[in-house]
Amino acid sequence: MGDQTNLDTMNWLSVFTNGGPVGVAILGLLVLLSIATWAVVFERWRALRHFQNMSDDFMQEFWDSKSLSDLNGKLKDLEYSPAREVFRSGYNEMVRVLQVREKRGLSSTLPLSTDTVRRALGKARQLEEVQLSRNMTFLAVSASACPFIGLFGTVVGIIRAFHDIGLAGSSSLAAVAPGISEALVATALGLAAAIPAVIAFNFFNSKARQQVLILEGFSTDFLNILERHFNLGRSGEAVATQSAPSSALNTISEA
Repeated sequence: MGDQTNLDTMNWLSVFTNGGPVGVAILGLLVLLSIATWAVVFERWRALRHFQNMSDDFMQEFWDSKSLSDLNGKLKDLEYSPAREVFRSGYNEMVRVLQVREKRGLSSTLPLSTDTVRRALGKARQLEEVQLSRNMTFLAVSASACPFIGLFGTVVGIIRAFHDIGLAGSSSLAAVAPGISEALVATALGLAAAIPAVIAFNFFNSKARQQVLILEGFSTDFLNILERHFNLGRSGEAVATQSAPSSALNTISEA
């Protein structure tokens, strides 16, 4: 009971104020990093959940649409999602390929190269991966740096405690314990900031990777539809305008 009473009556304000300028600065930095870490955790949790829901809705819309051009016409009414942006990039590049093919007067029976579409899809995936991984670097830095910042604060606190003990000329446990306990608070606070950052980084990194894999699969489906349509006897339907590919880009259900 006596230990519990001492713990309950411990002056936590003195822990922060008695560490000197360096100790106070370190503890303040750790508090700010902890607050920022939790802010990033909540932001990433909401953003990744939203992106996943929007991408799922778009994928459903993709497979339910009658044609690629029909889906392209609906993009302005669909909320942002990584899958939507990958589709927009691939579709626009496909239209440009058809326009160049038409201007050069190439035979519609020739197989259609989708290399530029593949590169456009890859670039779009990379840009969306950046969005999915936004603020993840901060979590990684916080997870790795906070324990060392806390340890540095503890070392500074112990040095200060032993210096004060030397000035007081006493080496009893009652004289040593308060200063050391105050110094150890920096390590505890560093771990309190780092542990959530480590867990959140690994969790969100896994979620972001799952979304990237979904985008890679979607890109493959998109290319398969184009190649089946244009390279298996339907390339004669190809047209050169932005509005025309409703017939040229095939109906998704038929593909």
